[in-house]
Amino acid sequence: MQSALKKIHISWPLVFIGVLYSYLGYHTLSGHQGLLKWGEYKQKISGYEAEITQLRSKRKVLEGQAYQLRADHLDVDYLDGRARQILNLSYANEIVIWLDDSP
Repeated sequence: MQSALKKIHISWPLVFIGVLYSYLGYHTLSGHQGLLKWGEYKQKISGYEAEITQLRSKRKVLEGQAYQLRADHLDVDYLDGRARQILNLSYANEIVIWLDDSP
């Protein structure tokens, strides 16, 4: 009987270590910063990078339009076209055909 108790007494550290390793292993795989979350984070990062490149290209277009409206480099034809488009005005003897700018 005492030999059985000694075996149980000796195996408690092993049980504790086994439970500890199981706990750490579980959180290594599925915790907030676990290996499975890394895949989700990489997908989010690639989505954000695509959004950044799209916004950068849109910013370049807007910067080009703003550059054309600066006082030191005023493009009168661009200004006239934008004013007509925004105000929806034209002369009586003109025919205006608006083209869609979206790709």
